[in-house]
Amino acid sequence: MNSIPLYRRLATHYREAMTSGTLAPGDRMPSLRDLMQRHGVSLSTALQICRQLEADGYVEARPRSGYFVCPPERGEGHALEEPKPGPPPDPARYVGMNARVSEFIARGRQCAVRVNFSSARSAPSLYPARH
Repeated sequence: MNSIPLYRRLATHYREAMTSGTLAPGDRMPSLRDLMQRHGVSLSTALQICRQLEADGYVEARPRSGYFVCPPERGEGHALEEPKPGPPPDPARYVGMNARVSEFIARGRQCAVRVNFSSARSAPSLYPARH
């Protein structure tokens, strides 16, 4: 007996159809009723198939229309390297941010100068980009 649940086996079947091009991006998946009839499964199992494919990013649900094949995702971005572990910071040189932030806020309440940080952001070159 196969230990993989039926809905996962059927989801794999449809996933393979999508990767091979049998089901192309934009194509409509068979309806839940059609899945039930084709594979002799319950409504619950047919729904699990579609939800599994949706969770994996292969189909998208459209209200009152059904499930449609999604275009393939773009390739993965550059792999980021984990930082190399080093010695812990010297406690004598460590400065906590909580005290600094609290001090800054306290000074701001005393002064009439206001700083709006709502549009603060890093330079775009610091973000990982897909090419």
